[in-house]
Amino acid sequence: MGKMNSINDSMENARLVIWNAHEDETIRVNFEPFGYDETRHLANKELYNQTSELIAKNAQEQAEWRKASEIFKTTLLNARQRFTKIRQYLKFWYDADSQEAIDLNLYSDKISKYADFKYVANTFYSTLLTKDTVLAKLLPFDYTRETVQEHFNELNSLDDLRNKREQEGGEAQYAIKERNAKMDELDECVSEMIRLARLIFQDDKAQHLEKFGIVVRS
Repeated sequence: MGKMNSINDSMENARLVIWNAHEDETIRVNFEPFGYDETRHLANKELYNQTSELIAKNAQEQAEWRKASEIFKTTLLNARQRFTKIRQYLKFWYDADSQEAIDLNLYSDKISKYADFKYVANTFYSTLLTKDTVLAKLLPFDYTRETVQEHFNELNSLDDLRNKREQEGGEAQYAIKERNAKMDELDECVSEMIRLARLIFQDDKAQHLEKFGIVVRS
C-alpha cells in the first residue's frame, strides 16, 4: 500500500506541474522562451497519460499474477491432500509387503518437491486406475473410479496452472520495468520544469511556485 501511495503522490505532483505550466497563463508565458511551446506542453501531457496507462497496466498484470499463483497454490494443496488421504485409505487394506502396495508405491517417503510429487502421484493414479480389485476397496470410503479419475485429472492440470503462473509472473515483471522506465522519464521531465520554475519565479514572483507544489515561505 505504501508503494502505491508513493506512486499516486508522485503522479499527482506531476499532473500539478505539467497542467499548471500549460494552462496557467503567467507560467506559460514565462516558460515559453525556454522552449515550452504548445507542442512541448501537449507532449508532456501525453507523457503523463502514457505513464498513467502503464501504472494501470502494471496493477492489472500484478492482479492476474496473484490470481494465477493462488489458483495454482490452492489446486496443488488440494491435490496433495487428496493424494495423502486416498493412500491412507488403501493402507488400511494393504500392508507394506503386499504386491498392491509395492505396485502403487503406497509407503513411499514424504514427497516435498513439486516435480517429485507430480511423478509419484501420476504413477500412483495411473496404476490404481488399472486395478479394479484395489478400486473396489475404496468404495466403503465413498471413492469410485470416477472420483479417482477426477483426482487424476486435477493432478494433470497442475502443469498448465504452473505454466500460467510463470507466464503471468513474467508479464508482471515486464510491466514493472515498463512502468518504472516511463515513470523515470516523467520524473526527469517534471524535475526540469521545477528547476526552471525556481529560477524564473523568485522574490516577488515566488508565489507562482505554489502551483508547482512548492511551499513558499512568507
